[in-house]
This record gives sequence, structure tokens and C-alpha cells, in this order.
Amino acid sequence: MAASTSRQQPEALPCLVFDYGEDGGEQRRPTTLYSVADGVHRPCEFEELRDKRSWVTSHGWVLTWDPTTLATFLWNPHAAGRRRIVLPSFGQTTTTPPPADSFCALSGKPTDDDGGGGFTVVMVEPPGSCFILFCHVGSSSSSPAAWVRHEYDIGTRKMDIEGRQRMKRSIHCITSCGGKLYHFIRSTAYGVLELSPEPVFTTVRMKPASPFTTTDMFVASIFSVDVDGKLHLVFIFESGGGVVADVAVYRVDLEKRKHVRIGSIGDRAILVGGRRNDMGAAGWCRARRHGLLPNSIYWMNPGDRRLRVYELGKRTEEVRDPFKGVAESADGTWCRPYWMIPART
Repeated sequence: MAASTSRQQPEALPCLVFDYGEDGGEQRRPTTLYSVADGVHRPCEFEELRDKRSWVTSHGWVLTWDPTTLATFLWNPHAAGRRRIVLPSFGQTTTTPPPADSFCALSGKPTDDDGGGGFTVVMVEPPGSCFILFCHVGSSSSSPAAWVRHEYDIGTRKMDIEGRQRMKRSIHCITSCGGKLYHFIRSTAYGVLELSPEPVFTTVRMKPASPFTTTDMFVASIFSVDVDGKLHLVFIFESGGGVVADVAVYRVDLEKRKHVRIGSIGDRAILVGGRRNDMGAAGWCRARRHGLLPNSIYWMNPGDRRLRVYELGKRTEEVRDPFKGVAESADGTWCRPYWMIPART
């Protein structure tokens, strides 16, 4: 384990990271951080994000791969000295690292020592792929084992109304909760991944969540998040024209296999959306501690590139423009920012 220091202050978190990729040569635009607390864009002074490929996790830790040195490591951007956990290089498993839009999760919170009780780093390749990569850290040895690339089979889904054409179902994202990893299939079913140490996939059947009783048609963006050891779902419902009709938070009662709508998340801000908006995982932090609005959902909508802040109790909405003053990328496309949150202690 190695540590590094930097001038970047933890108060910059949570933030949206405007990262234009590790390639691009001299034309590559520098990475910037949009601080949610004060709405200011700042140059990124996190050396771990410069010219590297990174995947954030809901625990606040970031997985980074350096294409120059091939170094692969976890780091905590909120810790003093920013502790690192060195991992085996992806090059030991595959000829290339996971795609930039892969999803990363930790089976548990990294501890303050090297070995700790052990946890697993899990990478889910983008939809269309049926592979995960995982690496066990701690518990049985002082150094992490190699990455393992595993092809999974969790059934098929319909390609047409009649169900005549089907394709293999793939995992969009996973949420760590209670030592297990959950992936949303539909409101009546969750997939469960356990690594002990080999991956085992099962399914939990649920009663559906029913936020509306009308016949109106809505499009829902759905995000899953672990709040104090309990799995929750955030629904953001849009009607025609992109108008937000409702924002709802449900606690997933896995024992009774039902969804319970809750009206308050207390002094918390849940942060969702950004690079991966569909069926995405979410993170949260203490609101007042980090200058955010309590009992709120912060949704970075990649569709209209607006950050929406919803207060659940008063049901108010504030719309912000994190892209103000941000130009297009060199290839004419817009950067899709991603969240980086404080690691919870």
C-alpha cells in the first residue's frame, strides 16, 4: 500500500467529474471538477485522475488504471494522504482493461489496515456483455489475488412483444448491501450475486412497487442505493416532454419481499445519474456536513445536461446547469460527467 498527497481539498466533494478520457494527446481537454456545494468548476488536482481510466464506487473509493504504467489501485479521495490499495494489473487477466463505461462496486467497506476482514472488487462490463471481473482483497492473504474474468448466465429477455426473439440478459449495474451485490431486473425481481469465493447468482421475487394508480404513461429512471445497510430504490418519473412527474424513494424489504415508500431520508443527499443513467446505482453523503440540501435527490440528467435537486418533503425542484461555460469535446460530443462522493466513515 502506498500513500500520496495533493493540494486538492476534501471539501471539493461531492462533485461531478468532467473527464474527457485518457487519450487525445495535446488536444485533450483537462479534467475539471464541478463542486455541488457551491456550483464552481475547479481544475482537477487529483493526480490519480489525470490521464488515467477511473471507475467510482458508491463507497466513495475510486478504482484507477494507469495506461502508462499499467498500475491498478483503489484510492480514497477524501482521506488525508489519500490512502491507496494496490491491486493486480488488469494486464494479468486480459490484454485490455475493462471499458471506461463499465460499472464498479465493492462488496464491503475497505478497512483501515491492509488485510482487514477482506472485501471483493467487482467490475461489470457494459450492457451487451455478459462478463464480470472480480478480485478478492485481504482476508486470506496479505496481497490481493489476481483478477478473474467470469462469464455469467442469468437468463434471457424478450426482444419483441410476442417473445419470439430473445437475447441474453446482462447486468447494468450492481449495488453492494450487507455483503451481497444486487442488480435490478424489474420491480418484481432482483438478482443477487454472492462471491464466496466463486460467483453465485440467484433471484429474489418481489411484490411490485406501485407509485401511481393512474393510466398515465411515465418513463422511469431507476437507481439503487445502500442506505445504512438497507437497499433502497430511487424512481424519477418523467412524463411527455421530459417533465418530471414525481420522485420517489422506496426501501426494499427483502425479508417481506415488498417495497415501502418513504417520505424522508433525513440529513442525507442521494446523488444519481451522470454517465450511467439507466438502472444506475447511486451514492449518498451527509448533507449538512458537505453543504448540500438535506432530504434531497441530486439527479444529473444526461438527456438535457441539467442537475436537478429535489427536496422530498416539500417536493420542490431546483434546476442547475453544470455545463455552463463548458465546451464540447474535440470530437464534437459532450462529456458525460460522473459522481465522485466522500467515503463514509
